[in-house]
Amino acid sequence: MPNSLVNGIALLIIGGLCGLALTQTHKLTRAPIEENRTRQAQALLSELLGQVAPTNLQWISGVANACGDWQFVRGARAGYAGPIEYLALLTDTSTSISLRVTRHQETPGIADFIDHSKKDYLPELDNSPVEDWPSLDNISGATITHKALRAMAAQAKTLRRNAREQASCEATDA
Repeated sequence: MPNSLVNGIALLIIGGLCGLALTQTHKLTRAPIEENRTRQAQALLSELLGQVAPTNLQWISGVANACGDWQFVRGARAGYAGPIEYLALLTDTSTSISLRVTRHQETPGIADFIDHSKKDYLPELDNSPVEDWPSLDNISGATITHKALRAMAAQAKTLRRNAREQASCEATDA
C-alpha cells in the first residue's frame, strides 16, 4: 500500500475521532453551560431590580413585564467593534433607567468603562432619568462606544413604549 494512502487513511481516522470527541463534549456540556447562562442572567436581573427577579418573565419584542411598574429591556446597538448587547431596567414611577452591557467586542482597556464588573461607570448611573442620557459626557478615546450607550437608553425607552402599546397597557409612556 502506498505511503500516501496510509497517511490519508490515518488522517481520516484521526479527524473522525476528533469530530466524535467534539460532538460528545458539546452534548455533555450544553446543558450545564445553558444553566450557567440562565443563572447569570437571573443574577443580573435581580441586581438591577434590587430584589429577586421573577423567573417566569414573558418577553415581548425585547421587553419583559410590559404592563408592570418596571420593565426589563434587552437590545443591541452598534459600537466601534461590533454590536453591544445590553439589558436595561426602566421604571414607570420615575422614568429612570439602569443599564448593563451584557456582551461586546469593544477595545479592551479603552472601553472597560462599559463592563460593570470592572468599572463603576454604569452602576453609578443607575436610576438616572432617561432624558439625562443624551447629555452624558463622552469618554476620551471611546466616542463611538459612548454614543452607543446614549443610543441604548433611547432605544430602551422606545422598545418599552412599543411593547406597552402592543400589550395594550392602560397607561403608555412617551
